[in-house]
Amino acid sequence: MKRFTFWFLLMCLSVPISPLAAQTIASVAAVVNSDIITTYQLDRAVERLVSSQNLSRFPSDQERQQLRREVLDQLINDRLLQQRSKELGLSVTTQEVDAAVDDVMTSNNLNPATLETALAAEGMSLESYRRQIHDEILRYKLMSQEVNYRARVTSGEVRRYFEENIEQFDTQTRLFVSRISFALPADRSSSDAARIEEQANQSRQRLLGGTPFDTVLAEAGPLADGGIMGELVLSDLAAPLQQALQRLATGDISVPTEFNQQLHLFIVNDRRSGEELAFERAKASIEERLRREKTEARFIEWQEELLNNAYIDRRL
Repeated sequence: MKRFTFWFLLMCLSVPISPLAAQTIASVAAVVNSDIITTYQLDRAVERLVSSQNLSRFPSDQERQQLRREVLDQLINDRLLQQRSKELGLSVTTQEVDAAVDDVMTSNNLNPATLETALAAEGMSLESYRRQIHDEILRYKLMSQEVNYRARVTSGEVRRYFEENIEQFDTQTRLFVSRISFALPADRSSSDAARIEEQANQSRQRLLGGTPFDTVLAEAGPLADGGIMGELVLSDLAAPLQQALQRLATGDISVPTEFNQQLHLFIVNDRRSGEELAFERAKASIEERLRREKTEARFIEWQEELLNNAYIDRRL
């Protein structure tokens, strides 16, 4: 019965019975399934777009006609989204719109009065802005149901992307190191130098024997200092430090190593392969990138499905 009524309406619109009927026909920009987009709605949308672009000149007649066609395509797509939302029983409550508007005001440090002033400067009323917010929320719900669930990214896809694009990532080996350093006298042949070297060796033996690092550091004497050096990239270090650290595994302690007037003990708290660490740090951003690409591709595919399955009659 609804289908008969719809086609009967179209037949009536297509018959120029009177000037009033002709005016009605002229006002139809497109028919989208059972909905009509009027030329008034189209022209208003074009005006809003031209106004928002702050153009230095008015578009020519040819440019404006092209713009009307592009805006009409967008209005048709929007109408299809609205129709699909209705078919799925999706809706947006007043409370949801209120919450979204409140979030906008909070994040921009606005109150209701200043929000209306800001909207007026953009040629928009609060009512039309709320309708826009409503449509955005509805669109988000529709995308979540129709598109996003098909854009899931698996851990295998993340790993494969990393391996295929590994040159984009920093894969140098990382060391997490602590140190105990002993100041050396200028005269290396002095008894003080020998004593400090012996003290460094004793500290190393205590560490190897399981004495906690903080205890060994605290009891190393007034000429010693140290602490956590943090994350080091092996290739960035000076040659003597690279030599001291390059073969050490997690938990190893270096022999006393002279560098910059000091004798150092290096404790490797953790050693991470560059690829492993780079993957851990990049996998969240890779997953987000792949999800976005899948979502965009699925949205285009889904929108084409809506267009192909719809009755659309463009009158322009």
